[in-house]
Amino acid sequence: MRRVLSAVVLSVLAVGLPTAQAPKGWRFRADRSASASDPDAPGAIKFVTMGSGFHATNPQAAVYWNPANVAAGSYSIKGTFTLLAPSNHTNYYGLVFGGHDLEGPGQTYAYFLVAQDGTWLVKRREGDAVTNTVVPKTHSPAITTPDASGRSINELEVRVTPSAIDFVVNGALVNRWRDAGRVVKPDGIYGLRVNHFLDVLVDGLAVTRSAPAGPQQLAPATVTTTATVERRVSATAFTLGGAANGAGGATLVIAPALQRPVDRDAELTVFGEMATFDPAEIARKAKDYRVDLPADVAAQYRGRQVLIATSVVDQKMVDLTQRLPPPMTADEAALSALMKRISPAFAALGQAADGSSAGAAAQSAGTLSEAFADVEALWTKRERADAVAWAREARQQSQSIARAAGSGQWDQVKPAISTLGQQCQACHAAYRDPFADGSFRIKVKEQ
Repeated sequence: MRRVLSAVVLSVLAVGLPTAQAPKGWRFRADRSASASDPDAPGAIKFVTMGSGFHATNPQAAVYWNPANVAAGSYSIKGTFTLLAPSNHTNYYGLVFGGHDLEGPGQTYAYFLVAQDGTWLVKRREGDAVTNTVVPKTHSPAITTPDASGRSINELEVRVTPSAIDFVVNGALVNRWRDAGRVVKPDGIYGLRVNHFLDVLVDGLAVTRSAPAGPQQLAPATVTTTATVERRVSATAFTLGGAANGAGGATLVIAPALQRPVDRDAELTVFGEMATFDPAEIARKAKDYRVDLPADVAAQYRGRQVLIATSVVDQKMVDLTQRLPPPMTADEAALSALMKRISPAFAALGQAADGSSAGAAAQSAGTLSEAFADVEALWTKRERADAVAWAREARQQSQSIARAAGSGQWDQVKPAISTLGQQCQACHAAYRDPFADGSFRIKVKEQ
């Protein structure tokens, strides 16, 4: 549940889809990637009726909804998703719920997604520029991955009750989030989200407005609970009011990776798995961790269910299990400032290319060329030949884009933008070290 500070620029507002095949009453909103290392694909989004369902082709990520589709109280949303071909990298798709102001700057919604690598997650959007991962990327054997033909089919379901939200894949309960209403508001519009580089069929999208039945009685593979800290019992353990397993009473949370103390009465969202407390069992589940409970607490909870947490998120959506960054060096501060120039210029370049705006494209490409020249100089000083080469290639690609845009050669501009993104992606993979607060440091590499 790492905090995600998104630099997404929303360049396409919600619109009525114009084609004759468009699902009646449906709207969409796309968000353009502002990441030079993960650019969108060229082309326009297509969302059409296909049989009894829909077909979404997404060069950019998008949310789809019909304003008439609203669910509140206890309900279940279900849909079957067929991924037609694997993406060139991991991208997610699935159900949206609790949507509000989806066409405006105050858009909010929650979403439950799966990916071709067999993982799922739950996220929350707040406004145009911020998304938070509230239940982290987690592998589940219940998720079907692409077969030899490249296709995979997964039925997703979100089950909402007053006490919890259940997340179900192909009939298997992968997570129960108790008191989720403290973090997300599930009443609202429901729909779909498909991220970029994906081609997906959706069928059987429907809501049942009643108390869900079925797998919620089974033990989930993972649990999430939002509750208030009752007391801190050690450097890596604390108790929460209420029980993650629904049995009542306080829940003992053991968080082997906890990086900073939790405060009494603080509201936290904790993700992990339930286990019967036994020091040997805990050691098997959390390698290199030594239980640090006081003897009386260990005796009190022996043989009882405890929550072994892998994420502990505070109200600011900061994961307290993630390491804190060291102070920035001068080079890191300089590189951070350059990235803040590059990201908006890259997003603006993509918009200009889509609109065939030569002047805007040339201006953005010029900004990128100057910034990459500074990046090249920084890496030259640090004697990192691979990073110097990537920055030089990015600078040269930016200059080529400016020339091609100036002469109206748009068929050359878009592939060049993709190549430019690949240079950024290579450098980020090698040298960008991410931290929980959304910042980055230069990754240490052996000479």
